[in-house]
Amino acid sequence: MKLRVSLTLFGLFACSSHLVAGDYNHLVLEKIASMPRAGTYAKYRKDLPEKDRFGDLYSTVTSLDSSIKVGLGGALKVSPEAAATYSFCSSATYLLFCDVISDLQKEGVVAADRGLSRELADVGACEEVIHGKLDGVGIFGHWNADGPGTAVLFERLDLGTNYSGLSHAKPGDFLKIFWNDSIGKGERGHLVVYLGKNESGDAIQVWSSNMENADGSAGYGTMWIKTGRIKRSVLSRLERPQNLSRWLAFSEEEKTSEYLVRIRQTGSTGEEMLAVTKSVK
Repeated sequence: MKLRVSLTLFGLFACSSHLVAGDYNHLVLEKIASMPRAGTYAKYRKDLPEKDRFGDLYSTVTSLDSSIKVGLGGALKVSPEAAATYSFCSSATYLLFCDVISDLQKEGVVAADRGLSRELADVGACEEVIHGKLDGVGIFGHWNADGPGTAVLFERLDLGTNYSGLSHAKPGDFLKIFWNDSIGKGERGHLVVYLGKNESGDAIQVWSSNMENADGSAGYGTMWIKTGRIKRSVLSRLERPQNLSRWLAFSEEEKTSEYLVRIRQTGSTGEEMLAVTKSVK
């Protein structure tokens, strides 16, 4: 399959234009090259003794935590290689997001504020993360939550525009895919970066941590997805990253999304999700 949009051309374009206000998709694409490749796609392991079944998932959170730190100047210091072995989709895309923000802090687009960087770097305790106790709590807790966690974060901080469906898709958008009709409770989903579509328009290419990549590996990489498999989707486009600083004005209560916490138990309708995320149809 061939992409309609050449990632090579995107890279060349990025070199000359990634400071253009409001257009950061090319930087997202550019930073994918800095991410690890392959590794272990972390999942619940029924084949192991009960005490070890969550081991890969716990290791993913622990390694993600070790890869995102606060540097001496207060900006994020992201070391993707520290998270190279274990990953799942939300850990991989969050690692990428933080690497993008780290670059934007160096450029002065996002404040190199120690408090903000600390909030971004705080992914939480591995057991609480994996068992859903931090879904919707904190920045990574939004990103990692069941349902449209990334889109909720983007809407609450006004980081950019959310879109419903693939008709508005642009390479470099963060994309939440729903494999079934459930949102939150009972959902099956995948969080990726949209790369483009094939010539016939019936498949899209994405980057994330995947169960099986196009080259046969697992973990970090790219895969093709037939659009017929996708029940619904929400795109989040990074346009106003400087608004991350709004998080610092939140009270402790406001740092939790009641919607993301609730839908783990109650689920959500598509209409409610679009309303909460203010997604453009």
